[in-house]
Amino acid sequence: MGERKPVPRIGRVLDALAAIGFLAGAAFYAWSWVGLRRMEDYARPENGDLFAAVAHADELSRFGRIGLALMVGAVGIGVIAAIVARRVAAREA
Repeated sequence: MGERKPVPRIGRVLDALAAIGFLAGAAFYAWSWVGLRRMEDYARPENGDLFAAVAHADELSRFGRIGLALMVGAVGIGVIAAIVARRVAAREA
């Protein structure tokens, strides 16, 4: 087997960004999912808008889409980090 080479700093930074982005996206998505599951318990504020529940559901749905976008972006950053690390390692060899 070949000798293991250290990962370049840019690879580690991109991996960290990917992990943070993925966790943030998962948190947004989970918040949205839990909020939408609790919608049947939602009560309109007194003297509030008749469509307050719909607006609240729309907001939670938007948070879910943001969470999914963050997770997809983080996976993309992770793939880029792997490509960059491989290219840097190939240049050093």
